[in-house]
Amino acid sequence: MEYGTRIRRMDVMLIDANKVSRGNLGSLIRDFGCYSVRPFEDSETPIVSIINKPPSVVLCHWGSDGEFAAKVLNVIRRHGIDAVAKTPFVIVTRNKNRQIISAGLKAGATHFLDDPVVPADLIKKLTFVLCDKRQMLRHAGKMVYVSAPARQIKKSNAKRNVKIMEFTTKPKVKPKPDPVIAIAPLVATLPETDADEDDVLEL
Repeated sequence: MEYGTRIRRMDVMLIDANKVSRGNLGSLIRDFGCYSVRPFEDSETPIVSIINKPPSVVLCHWGSDGEFAAKVLNVIRRHGIDAVAKTPFVIVTRNKNRQIISAGLKAGATHFLDDPVVPADLIKKLTFVLCDKRQMLRHAGKMVYVSAPARQIKKSNAKRNVKIMEFTTKPKVKPKPDPVIAIAPLVATLPETDADEDDVLEL
């Protein structure tokens, strides 16, 4: 296995209120040789554990309404320490549909794992976490995944709560509004950046 050694070094946290499914998944992960498996059945205790020592990945059961997983994920992604807020978080669900995927992604999920868990699928998800090169930046106080390459992403240091900025292609020239029939709204001056002349700043 190409990533076998790295998987064996992973510290995996399991969050599932169901004792049987939590035990089965824990046994499967131990069979992979992961050096540490941290099982939890509630949503409060694992948060404290993640803050004290962020795991390599969290596998959390979504549940019927998703409230269980969403609560933990929301606290983690909004934590003030980046190492905690960037903790990989995989949602385990029996009913992976468009609604759950949308809600999970908005909450900041790293990936999704079908339940009951198939060993080959679990290996794929653990490998994905190890190889995930996506950048995470803080936006409105919450860590979010961004798809643009790291070199294209910049954050302004002028203001603490400035939105994430991306540099793309040349700006499109917009026609000026007719002063007789339209009044341009007041716009605050954006902080200067080190973007190239051919780049455009999009919030």
